[in-house]
Order: sequence, then structure tokens, then C-alpha cells
Amino acid sequence: MISMLKGKVAQIAPGSLTVMVAGVGFHVHVPTGNEKQLAPGQEVLLYTVLIAREDSLSLYGFPDPRQREIFSLIINVSGIGPKTAMNILANMDPNRFLDEVVSENINYLSSLPGIGKKSAQRIILELKEKIVKKYQRLGREGYEVMEDAVEALIALGYSETQARKAVCNIKADNVEDLIKQVLKEMR
Repeated sequence: MISMLKGKVAQIAPGSLTVMVAGVGFHVHVPTGNEKQLAPGQEVLLYTVLIAREDSLSLYGFPDPRQREIFSLIINVSGIGPKTAMNILANMDPNRFLDEVVSENINYLSSLPGIGKKSAQRIILELKEKIVKKYQRLGREGYEVMEDAVEALIALGYSETQARKAVCNIKADNVEDLIKQVLKEMR
């Protein structure tokens, strides 16, 4: 699985990029609008999801690991594919999406591109419990502290898997304390 790409932007198209990594160009679908913030030759780090189908391999990339996690949640809802999930992520804040699903706001969800009332109900039915278990128990601030600590540990040279495993087992009120405790544990 390709979980992350770091390289230079070679080509830009609406909703996609070609990222050169060690001489290999990866075609990556990105939420529409994200490509406008980049320029050819610029270095980029994308958190990715690889989707294998019978006739293709498609790579989806996100500048924020939260977007990748939400993309993975959305595409597991029956009847919603990667294209619709990308359209949703292009038009919303990831934290707001989580809040709206938990509060069962069908009107907001059905206003998202490609989502009707039935799809909104399905999203709530299939995702609410998962979101509450995974995100709400931490609270938004706890989740953001955890994500910031993971990013800092990756910058220190740890793999994303190592960082996430270490951070999940430790509770702290702020990023600095969390990183200190993780580093003590990892020695």
C-alpha cells in the first residue's frame, strides 16, 4: 500500500497531480481546488489511499491526514465511491463533516455534491457509530493534539505507523507533553 508520497509536482490538472518520486511519476487524484495551491516543481507531501479495481489502480492524495481518514470512512459507505468522496472533501472542512454526521444533520449532508437525502441517511447510519467511537471519545481538541503529535513524530523520522501506535496508547493535554511521553516510551 502506498500511504504517503513526498516529491515534486510535475504536472497539474483539475483534480489531479503527477508527483515525481525518485524518478517515477505518480498520478494522484486530489480534492478539486487543492491543485490550485501548488506549482510545477514544488515539493509536496500527500497522505494517500490506493484503490485497486479489476481494471485499474487509482491513487488518491490529501494534504491533511484527517482528510485521508474521512475519505476512507466515506468510501466504505455503500453506494458512495471515490469520486463522490473526493467531491465531498473538496467542499467541506473535515471536522465539520464529523460533527454533522454525529448530529445527524441530513440537510447539511444532502447539500454536499453527489449526496441526496437517501445517501445522507446511509452515511449517518453507517458512520455515526464509527465516528463516535473513534473521534468523539477524544473530543475535537484531543484528536487535534493526537494528529499534531503524529505529524511531529513523522518529522522526527518515525514512520506514520509507529507514530500512530505510540500516540494512541498515551493521553496528554497538549502536543508537547504527548511527544515527550511518546519519546520516553520509544527509548
